Amino acid sequence: MFFLKIRIKTLFRKKNTMKLIMQPGTAGLKVLTYFLIMWLATFIAGIIPWLNSLFYFWGVSLLISWLLLRSDHLNLSSLNCIPQNRKHWRQLFAGVFSGCLMLIVTAIITLTLTRASWHYNQNPGIVNILITFMMCASSAYIQEFVFRGYPFQTLLRRYGPWPAQILIAIPFALMHINRSMSLQDVAPVMLTTGLGSLLFGLAYIKTRNLMLPVGLHLGWNFAQALIPRTANTDSKVLITVVSDPGNYSFFTIILPYLLIFTIGCIFLGLTNFEKKETGSLTNEVS
Repeated sequence: MFFLKIRIKTLFRKKNTMKLIMQPGTAGLKVLTYFLIMWLATFIAGIIPWLNSLFYFWGVSLLISWLLLRSDHLNLSSLNCIPQNRKHWRQLFAGVFSGCLMLIVTAIITLTLTRASWHYNQNPGIVNILITFMMCASSAYIQEFVFRGYPFQTLLRRYGPWPAQILIAIPFALMHINRSMSLQDVAPVMLTTGLGSLLFGLAYIKTRNLMLPVGLHLGWNFAQALIPRTANTDSKVLITVVSDPGNYSFFTIILPYLLIFTIGCIFLGLTNFEKKETGSLTNEVS
């Protein structure tokens, strides 16, 4: 009898969940509307090339988020998208450092496995490094706002961590696919960017602020722009890499990424970001 009651309650909850998803104005429908409008914005940018920029998509996302939040009697500040105290700034800088470290370790493992030869670029240019950092910073922030802003946080509040993580990882991964990619390149890109989305999502879940995921995203992208993991002789990178294409495989390219991704998730999962700090920081708004 006891197990029968549990079964009935479970079925009842599932039925109610489906009703909530299908009802107008619910979280699922609003997030679907959000991404449909973003897709329409992408279609328009394809017709009008000068619109095709990250800042255009950020503007569209900002407007949609504001309108949808108003319907929930909330405002943009509820998205926790700007640093509000020193703790948030520390999370941002810690994220940048950690993201850079994760990429460097991944690159070292990959270059070792592929037996690549590499050497330092004698003149990468400080101006180029600064421009690269600014571009990566704006890109990381905008992408995190677009994906881990309104849609992720809305799904997280309504359906919990795993549904939110999976439903956002798919469009996040698709965003990194372009028409010039071959079919054999699509699967690795979908896998790695999808897993990256899970890492950034976990960073938000642990901190309830976008600064740590932005920092991780920025650190990884910035280091990746300067330290290639595959053959690259671009004069703008910090190191140039020469390697036999035959040495590249799933084992040498994807496995190091999966290893570092797993370590990063474990570290985030075990870290307590809610621990109270001593001294003057105790009174900061969390």
